[in-house]
Amino acid sequence: MKTLKTNTAISISVLLAAIALTVVSFCQCEGCTHGPETTEDTTQISPLNLSVYLDLSDRLEREMQPSQMSRDTTIVNHLVNLFIQNAKNPEAGGIIQSTNHMKVLFYPPISTSNVASLSNDLEVDLKGAQIGDKKKLLKRMMERFPQNLKQIYDNTLQTQNWIGSDVWDFFSSGKVDSYCIRKGYRNVMVILTDGYLFHEQNKISDGEGGYSYILPQTLNTPNAHLICKRNGLDSLEVLVLEVNPYQPAQRDPMKRILEKWFADMGVKHCVVAETDMPNNTKAIIDSFFE
Repeated sequence: MKTLKTNTAISISVLLAAIALTVVSFCQCEGCTHGPETTEDTTQISPLNLSVYLDLSDRLEREMQPSQMSRDTTIVNHLVNLFIQNAKNPEAGGIIQSTNHMKVLFYPPISTSNVASLSNDLEVDLKGAQIGDKKKLLKRMMERFPQNLKQIYDNTLQTQNWIGSDVWDFFSSGKVDSYCIRKGYRNVMVILTDGYLFHEQNKISDGEGGYSYILPQTLNTPNAHLICKRNGLDSLEVLVLEVNPYQPAQRDPMKRILEKWFADMGVKHCVVAETDMPNNTKAIIDSFFE
């Protein structure tokens, strides 16, 4: 009888332990908040700081169908739509909490008064704006950006006043830090250029294949590269679109030089893409932003 009682007691103890373990397991699986194992998803989506750098050089005159102007404006319009969708993203708090920022820029700055006025209006900053104002800003940018860009391109083509672009100095002098980087944001810079970087004010070479510019003749130089004067750009993502070398053989050297330069400056996410039909370019943009 003693043995029976002992076995019974052991069986009951085992049964109670099993029940207790089942209750604890059930509690953990159902997200019970009473135990120390509970974790909370604190993932936050960073607001978007989008900068679009346009190269207003004689690349706009190159024979293309669609024209370079049409390709550029289509790209910017697509970026505007992505910006608006991002600002309304419910997973990031929707438009009420959005502090997104978008700006179209030219460097060196446009000096012609009427064109400068148009370019100054190509910026939207939702930070600090009231909900009603945010909706107005987003609605207005859908009209203002295409209209202003068309006028800027039309004026540039008519006057043949090729402002050009000094991409090398924009990064090397630190302008990119103050123009395109905000702390706590996802900082994305989209550059529209044919890939030939050159400006009269910055013509530097180190005699060892390093230049402050990219021209057809430098692409034929062994070991050609862009001189890197800084680093620390790990908080910036760069997408270069509409690269269009004069000769197909110069495509790979041009892409290699650009990609290496951005990598040397610390840019972690960089894509350099050739000019293409607008729908294909849109797909590249969408993939980059994923």
